[in-house]
Amino acid sequence: MSHPTIDAPETGIGAGLSVVAEPVDARTAEGIAAAQYGIAGTATWLAGEKDSNFRLDAGAGTAYFLKILSPGEDPAVSRLHSNALIHVARTAPDLPLPRIVPTRAGEPDLRIAVAPEDCRTVRLTTFTPGRSQAAGPRTDGQRRAAGALLARLQGTLEGFTDPAADHVSSWDLRHAGRLRAVLDVFPEGGQRDRLAGILDAFAARIVPALPDLPHQVVHNDLGGDNILVDPDDPDRITGVIDFGDMVRTARMFDVAIAAAYQLGLDADPLGPALAFLRGYAAVARLSEAEVALLPTAIRTRMALRLLIPEWRARRFPERRDYLTRNSAGVWGQFRHLDALAPAAIDAAIAQACRP
Repeated sequence: MSHPTIDAPETGIGAGLSVVAEPVDARTAEGIAAAQYGIAGTATWLAGEKDSNFRLDAGAGTAYFLKILSPGEDPAVSRLHSNALIHVARTAPDLPLPRIVPTRAGEPDLRIAVAPEDCRTVRLTTFTPGRSQAAGPRTDGQRRAAGALLARLQGTLEGFTDPAADHVSSWDLRHAGRLRAVLDVFPEGGQRDRLAGILDAFAARIVPALPDLPHQVVHNDLGGDNILVDPDDPDRITGVIDFGDMVRTARMFDVAIAAAYQLGLDADPLGPALAFLRGYAAVARLSEAEVALLPTAIRTRMALRLLIPEWRARRFPERRDYLTRNSAGVWGQFRHLDALAPAAIDAAIAQACRP
């Protein structure tokens, strides 16, 4: 099976992240909901990295999530995300994911001009209740539940295909080598050298192994902002949201990304991630080759969490605080990991991945 190019000399920042679209206002969002979905409601702005997102309250306790995507996103990629949600709803209806609300014409999403020469994709889904994992206390039970849920979601998506599944995403670890072109966004030599070293390790250890690793469509961004929990029972996951980074890539990357987000901020950053990996392993098992590459893949995702936001912050300085809000924490995690022997990290991860 062939896979897309995994390295290229050009800047690895795609069109979806290279622009900042003019936000769509709440009144326009309400008009779209009424005209295209036949739903009258009150729109409330929700923060997002690049899209205009709204909670749409339609009365009687009914709420929807209206997403008006960045004009930089390919409509075919938007349809991939919609089709994946439809697939999961059909094949695993018990998974707590948003459900597509079709347009009046029966389509899962639509293209609409929100202004002259500004055409965007619109998607409406059910509103997923819960508090983001990032916004409240975290527990090992919660982390294990998140790991188990990711394993189940991967199992459901394993047979899913779509014409746009192999699109090039800036957040797909297969393309991490492209980000060498933006290393200079960190002028301080120590930071730049650290990130360059991680990309070197990725090229040496993971790139040669990629053709033999299992590939499938994955969520690709299971972080604390995208995991919703029950505020009254924090160990219970109420939903997984934001499929905007979905792509077909190495299955192991999906696990590494989620584990990287679960790393703690104190002197034991690895412990919380191990709880997540144990939850995953209780449902699904990675191959020995995948497990051996997890530590490098986790560090690579951490590097991307620094490189891409910093590049965007330099391009859009008015949004620096929002874009780089997690960067200090990631640098701190690197410092804490440096205090641990690499062999001990590898062994701990391998042990957590055994069912």
